[in-house]
Amino acid sequence: MQMRSSGYRLLACLAVVALAGLPTVAAADVWDACEKQSGDLAVAGCARAIESHQYTGPDLARLHASRGVAYLAQGDLDHAMTDFDESMRVDPTYARAYFYRGNAWYRTGDFDRAIADYSEAIRLDAKSPKSAYSYENRGSTWGAKGELDRAIADFDQAIRIDPKDASAYYGRGVARQRKGNLDRAIADYSEAIRLDPKDATAYVNRGLAWKIKGNLDRAIADYSEAIRLDPKDAKAYYYRGVARATKRSLQDALADFETYSRLVPSDPDGPKFVKLVRKELSAR
Repeated sequence: MQMRSSGYRLLACLAVVALAGLPTVAAADVWDACEKQSGDLAVAGCARAIESHQYTGPDLARLHASRGVAYLAQGDLDHAMTDFDESMRVDPTYARAYFYRGNAWYRTGDFDRAIADYSEAIRLDAKSPKSAYSYENRGSTWGAKGELDRAIADFDQAIRIDPKDASAYYGRGVARQRKGNLDRAIADYSEAIRLDPKDATAYVNRGLAWKIKGNLDRAIADYSEAIRLDPKDAKAYYYRGVARATKRSLQDALADFETYSRLVPSDPDGPKFVKLVRKELSAR
């Protein structure tokens, strides 16, 4: 299941602001350097804003959370956690910090703590449409724990709050597929695709559901669309190769397994299937 990493979206950077060496920076510029940048620029901008001592209370909490998000995007979980903790200390009612700390706990594999943080974000954001993001990520976390009914219930709630959230339909589809409810999973993937036609992963998973149902033509069509959208989607080549081999379209299957082997050279399954298909072709 996919995690929503940035439900509380930060504004995109419109221009790079060179901060080093400036003797003074206006308050708005300091704030923007934190909120509108990414990567090292965001970390530095947020640090400058925090150390300016111009911000207190909710504003300071927001700055710490924003720097935590920048650290999290860089994979620096320790510094991210420190900033999220500080954000909560400054303003225990700031839901965004709990949401992102939940994402950090999820990355560490501590699903129980992630669920606790998403639950607190939901409580604090109860009257806000933003709670859909926390329901969605909590649903993904329940799914990672194997609690599929709870996952589905959270995706249901996310969809009720935001019926246009493609990733919530996708997540519910994954949970339903894992429960063996293929028809409803396909319906969810189809809705996710309707809302976000460029999501290659939804096509791959719908293809898997069609494959399990025995409809190889529809499965191959979905894998092919996933590859068109993302020519480096290794899983799509692998699964299409399996479906084509099952249909005895061995030359096409060989091409897919060869591509998969190039994309994922560390997986021994690629060369193994290439060898098997070549052997069958030579025996014809």
